[in-house]
Amino acid sequence: MTSSVAQRIVWVVDDSRLDTERARRVLARDYQVETFADGSAALEAVAAGASPDLIVLDRVMPGVSGIDVVRFLRAAGPHTQKIGVLLLTVHRETEQIVEGLSVGANDYLAKPYEDEELRARVASLLRTRELVDGLERAQLENRKLLESAPDPFLVVDAQGKLTFANELALEILGTRQVLGSDVRTLLPGLKLDHVDLRTGESIVALSDLEIAERRFSPTLRKTAEGNTVVALRDVTERRILEERRLDFYSMIAHDLRTPLNAMTLRISTMLEFQRMGVSSNLERDLEKLDQRLRSLVELINDFLDLARLEGASYRLARDEVDLHGLVERVREDFMPLLERGELVFNADTAGATAPGDVNRLSQVFTNLVGNAIKFTPARGRIDVEVKVDPRYVEVSVRDTGHGIESALQGKLFQRYTRAENSKGGTGLGLLIVREIVEAHGGTVGVESRPGEGSRFWFRLPRIAGVALRDA
Repeated sequence: MTSSVAQRIVWVVDDSRLDTERARRVLARDYQVETFADGSAALEAVAAGASPDLIVLDRVMPGVSGIDVVRFLRAAGPHTQKIGVLLLTVHRETEQIVEGLSVGANDYLAKPYEDEELRARVASLLRTRELVDGLERAQLENRKLLESAPDPFLVVDAQGKLTFANELALEILGTRQVLGSDVRTLLPGLKLDHVDLRTGESIVALSDLEIAERRFSPTLRKTAEGNTVVALRDVTERRILEERRLDFYSMIAHDLRTPLNAMTLRISTMLEFQRMGVSSNLERDLEKLDQRLRSLVELINDFLDLARLEGASYRLARDEVDLHGLVERVREDFMPLLERGELVFNADTAGATAPGDVNRLSQVFTNLVGNAIKFTPARGRIDVEVKVDPRYVEVSVRDTGHGIESALQGKLFQRYTRAENSKGGTGLGLLIVREIVEAHGGTVGVESRPGEGSRFWFRLPRIAGVALRDA
């Protein structure tokens, strides 16, 4: 930790007692001053571990000269290289001044000097030391931040050589022997040469990189020292999700376009028949239009429901819901389809209740029962059953349909996917079921074998705070 100016340590090294005492007297009011009679005594103190902030050093001394002391300080290591040196000389020859500065002295002062000039030069050198110390502290803090950052970080110098890599960066690069390597060899896809990056500009983003079968989004920032900091954000899962979302939107656009095209074609045909004076089966055509319109309304409603469920403002009511009454209402709604398919519908739900939102749970039952009807052949059977546990209520909808391949079962409740055996519809019904049930703190699942029908189930907690995902 850097001390304040009043605590700065200044050494005066001079073989002249008179000059030493004069310098001590001038500087003692502002600094902690120690004096040495020759260069060897000062070097012994440094070797013992002492480290002043500044040395006022006479150039010409018997034995170990001031030049020798400077050479030792600059060669001994990092702990002595930062010590400031003000070289005192009675000679004003350029060669001697250049020699002193070239071996590592920070400044020089010709004897005899004025007291105020000595004080000013010492103060100037110590201010420089404070700036250097501050910069080193800032670099250390930056390094600590980079080390602890949640993303891989690299620092590249102006020549493209790697000067720093945090632990995460070393992991993805697969080796620790990277410092000093050319970043263009380590990461061929990182096109630093094509970026005009200036100090102080905002962060610049580049195209994704493929590293060790993962996708990373690199961003660049130029430092005041001329280095480039490269941050690598792992975007593998995000890119997969974006691709799935794009595929899903394309699928929905296709689902919207198909009924619209059919409706447009039918209306065009009806108008053409009317212009030609040819009679058409108006009732049949209107029925087809009505079916197409209903499918569009269903698709749009599912989109709106999904958007509502994913919105930050979505809230559920918390009432005690009569599941038996809910199932009976769903049965009545589907009665025409049940009768048309000659399907047996059985519900074992008497007395069952669960805390939740009655409107949303009705939507869950509607989607599950509607799917069961859609995939159950004529004269099949649909059973709704409720099992009550002290912790949860489990509801299942079982059908005698064709069943689902095991490879497809894991995709049924996923976002932006639709089972390959889907018979039309929006493909969003089971996703909406999952969103609603999970919003209630519950879980969903499916059990099915080809040729043996399917059983879709969901669990709702009966006690607040029960984590059903661990059930």
